[in-house]
Amino acid sequence: MTKRIIVITGTPGVGKTTISERLAKTLKKAELIRANDVVKERKLYISSSKDGALIVRLGGLESELNRMANHSTADYVIIEGHLLCDMRIMHAVAVVMREHPAALLKRLKKRKYGRQKIEDNIVSEAIDYCGVNASRNYGTVYEIEAGSSALRKVVDIARGKKIKANDIEMLGELNGVLDLL
Repeated sequence: MTKRIIVITGTPGVGKTTISERLAKTLKKAELIRANDVVKERKLYISSSKDGALIVRLGGLESELNRMANHSTADYVIIEGHLLCDMRIMHAVAVVMREHPAALLKRLKKRKYGRQKIEDNIVSEAIDYCGVNASRNYGTVYEIEAGSSALRKVVDIARGKKIKANDIEMLGELNGVLDLL
């Protein structure tokens, strides 16, 4: 079997970690690489912001993730992280997880994110920041809406099956959600 590399990206709070962990358990001979862990372990950051977010050296992270994926002996290499839409992992298929702004608002509040960070992430989701940037960096990109059928779709993608592309539009939901902040 040829090694398959699957990048799972999206706005913070959309379900990347959950779907990545489930995918790794479902597939045989899969390795899960969490970009945030690599940043911390390899010290691939310059500093941190006021809210504690790390200011990542994207070029260094991109090089390290490509090296790790290339050297992996797993049949499936799953790389998860919100920054992956802003870089290119060679030979990877990108999956952009999406979530409705109202559901995202609840998750980010539960994480105790500050008001500005919540607003920034909800706007990023509504304008499809990750989807647009992933389309610039990857040959094949799938946008998958979080929910009960997401895992099945991502498993099919990982196994090389083509799935029907859905046009996921969330910009119209933005105004009502921002009023809840």
